[in-house]
Amino acid sequence: MHTSRTLLLLAALFAGSVFAAQSTIDDDFMRTVEDTHKSLTGNVGISNAPGSIADARELAVMFAQIEAFYVDKGDAPDAVTLSRQSRELSDAIVKSAGRQDFETANLKTTELSRACKSCHNFYKKS
Repeated sequence: MHTSRTLLLLAALFAGSVFAAQSTIDDDFMRTVEDTHKSLTGNVGISNAPGSIADARELAVMFAQIEAFYVDKGDAPDAVTLSRQSRELSDAIVKSAGRQDFETANLKTTELSRACKSCHNFYKKS
């Protein structure tokens, strides 16, 4: 009985922390996205499959959080579209790097850079 209550409490705390992560996109979070993107670019450039895959997977998770943030915000349709596109590009990079297809991974990484820049042009604080 006590164990069930503890598990329920832990599940509630975890759910709350996931919601908090999705509802707050701050400068530190965006710096982490930018740093991970730079790492991805380098890893793709040197054909490092494990590094490319890890970075792209991490970015996909972060872009899902960004997408959720802008969906909740409700007044940023371009950010929703661009974050969704960025998540899909990250997933495509995982697949390309997994096949050792670094030509495609590089093209997708370049598209990802453009999507990031487009979103920053709309939404980044000065």
